[in-house]
Amino acid sequence: MEVIVTLSLTIASFIVSQDVYAGDDETKYHNKLSISVDLVSEHYEVNKIDFLLKNYDFHEINKKYTTTLGRDSDPKLESDISKTTLLLRKLGWSFITAPGLRLWTKILYPKSTISHFDVEGAVAFTIDDGFCGLDNSEGCMLEEVRELLNEYDAHATFFIAGTHCQNTPIHEVNSLIEDGNEIANHNMMDWKYDKYSVEDFEFDLLLSKNILTSYNQKYSKWYRAPFGTLSDNIEDVIDKHGMIHVLPDAFAHDTYIPDPNWIAKHILKKVKPGSIILIHMPEKGVREWNYEAIELTLKGLKAKKLKVLNLSEIDALKSK
Repeated sequence: MEVIVTLSLTIASFIVSQDVYAGDDETKYHNKLSISVDLVSEHYEVNKIDFLLKNYDFHEINKKYTTTLGRDSDPKLESDISKTTLLLRKLGWSFITAPGLRLWTKILYPKSTISHFDVEGAVAFTIDDGFCGLDNSEGCMLEEVRELLNEYDAHATFFIAGTHCQNTPIHEVNSLIEDGNEIANHNMMDWKYDKYSVEDFEFDLLLSKNILTSYNQKYSKWYRAPFGTLSDNIEDVIDKHGMIHVLPDAFAHDTYIPDPNWIAKHILKKVKPGSIILIHMPEKGVREWNYEAIELTLKGLKAKKLKVLNLSEIDALKSK
C-alpha cells in the first residue's frame, strides 16, 4: 500500500508540474493541483500539506538555489553566543536603526512596500517563520503563542514558510485563525529568493499559497520576502498576483540578538501608532527566547494603550 501511495503522489505531482511549466494561468494551476490532491486523498488518506511538500518540481527547483537556512546561521539558544558578541550586536543594531526603519524602507524599497499605517491608537503585530521547522518535529509552540495573544486581547499576522507547516496540526492553525489572527505568505523556504527566476519564484509562491489554503481562511494579500530581500523578479510576481509587500518599522533583529528583555525594550522604544511590529516565531530549542519577547512586548503595548491588531484589521481601520 505504501508503494502505491508514493507512486500516486509522484504521478499527481508530475501532472501538476507539467501544467505549471506549460504556461497555464494560475486558475488552471490551482484547479489541477486541487484535483490531484483530492484524488489521492480520497483513496489513501494523504494529508494535503504532506502531498504538497512532496512536489517533485519544488525539490528540483530547490536544488538550484539551495543555501543555508536562516535558522541554521543564527543562534538557536541564548547560550550560543558570548556576552561580548551579544553586546556588539545590540550596539550595531541600535546604530543601524537610529534613523528609523520607516526611513530605511523609504530609501531602499519600492513605494509599493509598506512599513506602517496612518492610524492612531493601534499597531499591527506580525510573526515570521511560522510555525515550526522541518528539523524540529517536537518543537511547535503555536498553542503557547496563541494563548499569549488571547491573554492580551491581541491579534497577529503570521507570515508562514510553507515547509514550516508539516509539524503543526491543522486544527491548531484553524483555532489560531478563529481567534482573530491571520496567516500570510512567506514563501516555502527560510532563505533569500533574490536569485530566483520569475518562473521558479512564482512556482514557489503558488505552492506556498496552496498550503495556506489548507486552512480556514481566505488567502491574504500580504506578503513578506524572506530576509526582506526583494528583486525585480519578486516584485513582478507579487504585483501580478495583487500582493502587498510588508516590512516592519519596529523590529529588534530578534533572530540575531537572543535577549528577550532587550528585544522588547527596543521595539517599545521604536513603536508608534500605526507601527508594524515583527518578532519571529519561537520554537522549543530554536529562538525560544522570542516567546518571552512577545509577552514583554504585548505587556508594554498594553501599558501604552495601543490596540494590537493583525494587518487586515489595521488596514480596515485605516480605510475608515
